[in-house]
Amino acid sequence: LITSISQSYNLSLIQLAFCIHSHKETFTILHHSFTNFSYSSIIIFIIVIIKYYHLIQDFYFFFYSTLFICSSITLYTFLMMTLCSYNKCSCSAHTEQFVS
Repeated sequence: LITSISQSYNLSLIQLAFCIHSHKETFTILHHSFTNFSYSSIIIFIIVIIKYYHLIQDFYFFFYSTLFICSSITLYTFLMMTLCSYNKCSCSAHTEQFVS
């Protein structure tokens, strides 16, 4: 269930990224999408723990669920770092152009 949700979500993000041509708009949209995705994946993880506690006793299910949450948070952090570095480069280029 969680895998199919993440695959469909990732597919829609890829389609959305190809529709937007501006890099800044793409980074902004992906930033908001992954922010929401990170929060929703944590909520889904908590719901799964509460609802399917007897399955969590199985080590592999718990391991893969935790791995899914950690990877989504890592991806969100990487996207934030990329967005911040892109904005810094963009601002410095505009400042340099303004000064000259």
